[in-house]
Amino acid sequence: MTNEPSYESRHSLDEQLRAAEAGGSGGARISRSADRAGARYAAVMAGLMSLYLLVVAYVYPQDILWLDMVATAVFVAGMVVTCVRYGRRRRASSLGWSKRYSVGSALSTGLFGLGVALLVLTDSRETWLWVPYAVVTGLPLLVAGLIRGTR
Repeated sequence: MTNEPSYESRHSLDEQLRAAEAGGSGGARISRSADRAGARYAAVMAGLMSLYLLVVAYVYPQDILWLDMVATAVFVAGMVVTCVRYGRRRRASSLGWSKRYSVGSALSTGLFGLGVALLVLTDSRETWLWVPYAVVTGLPLLVAGLIRGTR
């Protein structure tokens, strides 16, 4: 037995030493990368939420059970895959990311719920109303992803 670190841990240590030697430029690069990854993730989630509201508005009223189940499964799978991929690839988060994402997600989810309630109450499926409302539903989440972290 030797006290030498394994190849994997030595590689990780070398990587950490290089990042430490790079100093501020390495941190700035990591921060920019985290901002971009968070923005992409939030944009995809906002798009999925907006599209799902349109599915609820236009597909569900047709009362085709298999179509409702498939549409729901596709959107749930899309959200799960997006979350898992982001979680596996993320190495860092920009400052304030969790708070911004939580607020944006809560606002978008609230707008989604309000939209579903309005659909049930009014039973109106006018395109001029629901397409812009779906865009507005995803907007808080999208904005949360586009705001840069501050120091």
